[in-house]
Amino acid sequence: MSRSVNRLLAELKPLPYGNRLARTAKRAREWAESGELEAVVGELDAGTPYERHVAALAALVGRHTDYLAEHLADADPVVSGYALRALRLLPIPDAAVEAAYDDAPSHTRRRLTRAVVAAHRTALAERLVVRLRAEWGEAEAAKLLPVCSAEFVARLVPEVAHAVESWGRVARRHPDAVLDHAARELAAQPLHLRTQWWQRHAHAVAVTARTRPERVLTLLERYGPGELPAPLRDRLGALVAADADRTVRWLVSPDRDRPRYEPLLPRSVLRALVRADRPSLVDLGRHALARPAHLAALLKAMPPSRRAGFLDAARAGADPRGDVVLAVLPLLPRERRWAEVRRWVPRGRTEEWLWWEVLETLAEGRYEEAWPVLTAELGRPDAEERALVWPILVTAVRRSGERAAVAELLTLMLRLRNERDPVRAAALGALADLPPRLFAADDVASLDRIVRDALEARDSSAATRAAVRRLAVAVLAANAAGTTSRDGDAALLAWALRAVERIAGHIAVADLGPLGRTLRRGQEHQVFDALYPWLRAACDKADHRLLLALTGALGRRARHMPALQALLAEALEYGDDNAFRAAAGLWLDAPATRGERVERILALEPSAAVLPEVRRVLTRHRTDLLDVLIGRKPPYGRFLTPGKRRPLPPLDDVRRWLPHQQETVFAMAERAAADESQPVLARAAAVRLAVHVPVRGLGFGLRWAALDTGTGSAHAVPLAEAALGALPYTDRPQDTLPVLLAHAGDDRARVAVYAAGRAARFAAPSELAGLLAELLDGTRAAKVTGRKEAVRLAAGLLPLREAAALLAAAYRRPGQHPDVQAAVVAFAAGLLARGATGPAAHDLWSLLAEAVHGAPQSRTALLRTTPWSLPAPHRPHYARLVADIAATPTDADDAEPKGPEMPGAAPEAAQDGVGSDAVRSAVRAAVRELPRWVAYAPEAVGVLSRAVTDPRVRATWAEAAQAVARLATSGLPHPVGGAAPGSLLHGTVTELIVAVGRGEYDAEADRDLPARRRLVQLVHHLPRPQRSADPARDTVRPVLTALAALLAAEPSLAEPRVWLLCRLADPEAGPGLSPDAGGRLLALADALAGRPALAVRTAAQLRSDLMSGRTPERPDLLLDAARRCAADGGTAAGLLAVAVLDGVGVRLRWPEPWRAALRAARRHPDSDVRDAALEVTVAHE
Repeated sequence: MSRSVNRLLAELKPLPYGNRLARTAKRAREWAESGELEAVVGELDAGTPYERHVAALAALVGRHTDYLAEHLADADPVVSGYALRALRLLPIPDAAVEAAYDDAPSHTRRRLTRAVVAAHRTALAERLVVRLRAEWGEAEAAKLLPVCSAEFVARLVPEVAHAVESWGRVARRHPDAVLDHAARELAAQPLHLRTQWWQRHAHAVAVTARTRPERVLTLLERYGPGELPAPLRDRLGALVAADADRTVRWLVSPDRDRPRYEPLLPRSVLRALVRADRPSLVDLGRHALARPAHLAALLKAMPPSRRAGFLDAARAGADPRGDVVLAVLPLLPRERRWAEVRRWVPRGRTEEWLWWEVLETLAEGRYEEAWPVLTAELGRPDAEERALVWPILVTAVRRSGERAAVAELLTLMLRLRNERDPVRAAALGALADLPPRLFAADDVASLDRIVRDALEARDSSAATRAAVRRLAVAVLAANAAGTTSRDGDAALLAWALRAVERIAGHIAVADLGPLGRTLRRGQEHQVFDALYPWLRAACDKADHRLLLALTGALGRRARHMPALQALLAEALEYGDDNAFRAAAGLWLDAPATRGERVERILALEPSAAVLPEVRRVLTRHRTDLLDVLIGRKPPYGRFLTPGKRRPLPPLDDVRRWLPHQQETVFAMAERAAADESQPVLARAAAVRLAVHVPVRGLGFGLRWAALDTGTGSAHAVPLAEAALGALPYTDRPQDTLPVLLAHAGDDRARVAVYAAGRAARFAAPSELAGLLAELLDGTRAAKVTGRKEAVRLAAGLLPLREAAALLAAAYRRPGQHPDVQAAVVAFAAGLLARGATGPAAHDLWSLLAEAVHGAPQSRTALLRTTPWSLPAPHRPHYARLVADIAATPTDADDAEPKGPEMPGAAPEAAQDGVGSDAVRSAVRAAVRELPRWVAYAPEAVGVLSRAVTDPRVRATWAEAAQAVARLATSGLPHPVGGAAPGSLLHGTVTELIVAVGRGEYDAEADRDLPARRRLVQLVHHLPRPQRSADPARDTVRPVLTALAALLAAEPSLAEPRVWLLCRLADPEAGPGLSPDAGGRLLALADALAGRPALAVRTAAQLRSDLMSGRTPERPDLLLDAARRCAADGGTAAGLLAVAVLDGVGVRLRWPEPWRAALRAARRHPDSDVRDAALEVTVAHE
């Protein structure tokens, strides 16, 4: 070696890792100035992996672009890592980057792509997109879109949208292109598919909200989702800042669905809405009346002075429920809160609230009024009920804020000594939540007694001890930080410390909780100063428990407290072994000083090198001290006693070590693996560890992987499998792939095959293709699992053309296992999704066409693909494949054909196996999936219609009926959607009505009126009309109306027709949005004329729906509808009127107009109506 190289290597040897990098950078600059750099780098590059790492760093610092350009795809990740970093820093030629992609392994291509994106090389990225799209597919090409030009992205996004994995990155750089694409996609999607679109793309739209809020609002107003996706909820602040009124109008729009459980809006968004103070804010409050938690969150975001007025404005004209009042009471000003309590407590008692709800409301009122009632409730005989009362009582004390109330409460709590633990835990938990400022020195005796009794109780539980700890820590933190304004802080502080010590005496752990998250900034110093006398006194007695507990509780804040760190250093010097261990971990927590401190720790106690926290610093940062741990002589001492085996260090950062250190640790691991006196698990761990060592690890792993497992040794198998599983983690995983695949046919396949999956990512595609072909064509023995894994690797890691050819050959191989064929089919669809074209696409489509008539496993695999995952041009063809499977006859169908051939029926359907359960399952699955595809192949709906109407089809008619109902209300254009003449639903129902009229199969031995059963099931699959103010968005109501008209032609179908009319009359269908609720109820009554039993059942169903649904937005229209029905005079109309009054009146708590209507119904001319009205109860006795 030259003098320069020898000098550098000698200088680096005694230095820690970080200093070695700095010294190498310094020398590289000197060599660049003197002209030696190229020669030195070349000499180092010809050496060991360690020397090559030095060469790559020197080249990067010295700007040796030729060397870096040649090593962009180097197999050594450290060398290629420096070269890839140069893409951002140096003028690496584009041609070198493009050349690096030639036959590059998957792992290398991924790193190259990330580097190009990080370097913002637009022209290079656009050329690579074209190349990668043709060779590797659209998913890999789409990763470069964030750095392409806006024009390029706008042109390409429509073609590769299905393959984009990170829409957020694309949207961040090209918001307009993403929003343009979103608008096009949503405009083309039927209503029922828009929800799926938003689930997939909400994050991308949310990212654009900050820079394009107006466009995002427009998109939401036109095509917004019914349920607010989480990414958009998190970015609503940007929309509010742009236009608060439009944002609120969209949030409260009746066109949006209201899920049963909707998360709260972020506090920042609510505060922004309050600051904007737009008139629409009241609309948001009125909208939140139905969700008390949402209303409470909105009020909490307001200044207290505005809350009462806002609440009055929001509930103007509405009578809120009790749960709304309970939610907002704590947020109202005191006088208003007391007035509300006086109003609602009597009402709660008369309206049969739950007893604890009345008490919770009372606790928000005046303390003098609540105390006697609540203390009396503590005498309840049931312990569970007493456990509910105590927290309510503490709430009343907290709301009063009076010292006398606290003292009275603590005196009362002395009775907890003789209580059951669940009651005690609930009471102490509530006490711990009291603001510490309410306690004073006079309370110390009571607090001490309460804590002592709780800890000494025979049945004291973990919940009780946790509550005591929270109480003590809260008092300690508040008084130590000086946040209380009362006298007696010292007394309370002393009590809190005694309580913490007492708790530690019971559970042997001092726990101060997460002070680092609860204290305000800077308060940690006040806490430390207040506790310092106790800390100092304890440390002088070699008792470091409080110190360690405080340091752990402060977390990262402790790093910046020199006095605390000094006490930790004392704990290292004078503490026992347990204190030393804990103090070492805490003292090394600060990154800036851990390198220096670990040296001081080793100086105090060399055996501390075996402690995990110390080992981590040695192996990652202070590699110059690593010989203490791995040297020839073990560091015996307090933590490694003579005769005890020295632990092996972690090797995650072994590439940072010097070559002699790597050799030493390799020898240690090799000896541990060969030591037969050790447990097999320890030996296997040593094997897995040793393979990480550069150069030596590969050969070691191969030797142990070749261990003879037939010798009868119980240890041979786990050791060989440990080596096989670790081979992909050597410094050359690609070289292990042939060895791993050689085990695909033996008992080691369970480990080797999955390890091969990782190794294959580092193999060049040209080499990988041959290895996988040997597995799939039978040249190399392989189990089914191995062949399936080979299929997966071929589809994911080979170029599109080679992968398609390999999969097609594997599928058609004679005797191929059905599970392997199923894997081929699944990944063939994946190759189409990646954008296969030309001969590759032809091979794949022919393969999939064969799969339609192949084994059931292949058909099922074909159905797992979704339309979203395929390019738009491929979707019609794939939809026809799904329809072909759905049209396949099964043995559950009648054998003798009685009509025309089923469209798309396979002549192979009568072959062996077609009658199996697996085939029937596959065909049913195809029928269920078909509605997702018919938008791209409308002619496929004929399969569904025939499956429902043809009585010979008995296996799939139920799934087909559900599919027909879904499609009719999907919003897809005629003839797929809707119920107009010529549509799928109209034709299907018409045929069924005719069959019902013929009365086919009436009470036969094996069948009974199949047409009627199918029609009724189809009707019951239809959804409720949508709650929307926009008639164009309601795709259900026209369908129900048209279908009800069709059923009117057959008298025997009166009950399903009434069911449809009942759905139309349901206020959840939107009668609050239309004044014709009465007309719909009267139409329903006409259909019930002369059918008294059906009228009773229908009225009961309507009442149940009204009671369980949402509270109507316009109850006045429903009241008018009930009055019109009652005035009709008929029995059916009267029963419906009573159902509406009962179902809605109870929801509204029976205001006077509704009670008046009920009184009128009780005077109805029909006795059945009068009896029904009399059964309704307005108030219970």
